[in-house]
Amino acid sequence: MNVHDDPELRIQALKQPVWVGYARAVAIRQQMENLLVHPRMHRMPNIALIGDSNNGKSMLLNNFARKHDMRLAADYDVNSDDIRRPVFLFQAPPEPDEGRLYNRMLTELTISPGSPREPTESKLRRLSIILSSLKTQMILIDEFGFFQAGTPVKQRKLLNALKFLGNELQIPMVVAAVPETLNLLQSDQQVANRFEPVFLPRWKLDDEFKQLLATLERTLRLKQSSNLAHEELASRILEASDGIIGYMTDLLHLLAAAAIRSGEERITLDALSPRNLQRLGWKHPTQRHRFPT
Repeated sequence: MNVHDDPELRIQALKQPVWVGYARAVAIRQQMENLLVHPRMHRMPNIALIGDSNNGKSMLLNNFARKHDMRLAADYDVNSDDIRRPVFLFQAPPEPDEGRLYNRMLTELTISPGSPREPTESKLRRLSIILSSLKTQMILIDEFGFFQAGTPVKQRKLLNALKFLGNELQIPMVVAAVPETLNLLQSDQQVANRFEPVFLPRWKLDDEFKQLLATLERTLRLKQSSNLAHEELASRILEASDGIIGYMTDLLHLLAAAAIRSGEERITLDALSPRNLQRLGWKHPTQRHRFPT
């Protein structure tokens, strides 16, 4: 049997992450490209990529990092002229702690964080030397919204650490965070002046959304056309996903899997009915974190 004819293999293939280059994401990625080659200066410009949770921020950062970065061997020599890491992507620690931030960065660089007793200033110096040796040109921090936790004192220390690292290395940063994080960034005037907010808003029913659905439909590889960009289908998809692209792709993958198993090979209006979505176990994003009554 041809792999493309095996229903379960086709369903498994739906789970593979796929970069969808819709207009807004492509424009932001180009803005990041421009930042990557920005002439070095003491106060480098930065970007705060702001959007709701599950609305494509991590996918965009990962796509950019994969394009420019190479995976490092566990035993690499930071003094080697052959090693480069032009883009360094890591996820922020779950709370705004300066020591945890440096440990996370060192671990992501496949370097031992060192002794728990090592002063944070020492770790910061090590990071500065290592990233300089790796010719790092940009730092990407995902889940920056975690920094909202903790005391204002810890938050200020962390923001100061990022300012110092940016000044020391003279490289730009891109942080990805939820909208509430803007309050944290704007609490420090120097930080606010350096981080330009760039937004990934929720989708609405317009031509750009319909183009996105047409692109997403091609990734499903169903044997029949669903015409997801049709007004009524698009409206139901938008409502069921709350306009958030991560939920949207999850919904379409769920419906595509059902269409493959049933032999329908397309997503219909009936498939998007509240009754059918409930049968498939789909929960509206706004209902997912509510305690059942």
